[in-house]
Amino acid sequence: MTPTDKASFKEYCLRRLGKPVIEINIDDDQIDDRIDEALRYFFDYHFDGSDKQYYKYQIQTKNYPNNLADVVVSNGGTGYSNSDTIVITQGSNTINLNPITGPTGIILSVPVDSLYTGNNSYHLSSDPNYTITTSTGSGAVLQPRKGGFIPIPDNIIGVVSMFPVGQALNTNNLFNIRYQIALNDLYTLSSVSMVPYYMALQHVQFLEQMLVGQQPIRYNRHKNACYVDMDWGIMTPGDYVILEAYQIVDPIIYSKVWSDRWLQRYAACLMKQQWGWNLTKFTGMQLPGGVMFNGAKILDDATNEREALEKEMIYTYSLPVTDMIG
Repeated sequence: MTPTDKASFKEYCLRRLGKPVIEINIDDDQIDDRIDEALRYFFDYHFDGSDKQYYKYQIQTKNYPNNLADVVVSNGGTGYSNSDTIVITQGSNTINLNPITGPTGIILSVPVDSLYTGNNSYHLSSDPNYTITTSTGSGAVLQPRKGGFIPIPDNIIGVVSMFPVGQALNTNNLFNIRYQIALNDLYTLSSVSMVPYYMALQHVQFLEQMLVGQQPIRYNRHKNACYVDMDWGIMTPGDYVILEAYQIVDPIIYSKVWSDRWLQRYAACLMKQQWGWNLTKFTGMQLPGGVMFNGAKILDDATNEREALEKEMIYTYSLPVTDMIG
């Protein structure tokens, strides 16, 4: 039976290892961990594990480098309420915020959008400090971050580049270069060559690249932020930026991921390796009838199988490194 969700995928892998003919000594939490580990490897290396996407983001006031962009909740703690006050400080700046808490008083998030309903602006030179005014809460760890970056959702695992933010070829009005060249050189589409028009646009784009340049980006998937090193003054709130990115193929949405042959073999291999680790505790123990545990053999077989599968992934299912193409 072809698996179509995580539950049926789990059962498929266990049957591959011998269930129900033999008992597989793995805890359910361990199985879930090994499936998640297999999926992460699949997303990172398999050409079917991620898709190229063009991620569109609308610039907001909070994204500017001198403003407070967000507050990352590293640990939500316990006992907090929505009426508690989080005081963000740096230099002469003092910003008061209220958290959104869950049923047990854990801090779920700290919204900052209400700070920018008007034309408010702050002058933060680095990530600010914070204190929490509370009577019952404890244990929360927060990280206020200044702007200068584009927030990236969790399902994006790589950002390659950003479409240039330039003025010369923008088509916002009738007086830009693109429109004026078309107006003067393409007055008729039946008898005028497109070559001069195309070459003129290429030349303008080349000049803009030489004199203005592209905007460098710095991205780390664990921060969920793509920092853009540019003069943010060339953009206004409401403008869009487009990033070339790679997004995971989420098996919750695309259930065919669970039927991938390599993923099935790799997840079963990780479970087998976990099974071997669990049984090594009983190495040398003799059961009634003279049968002895041999968890080390299961562990060695799974380890060798894992090495072979990961080598197969690199040489068969991974896209070649860009510098080696051609």
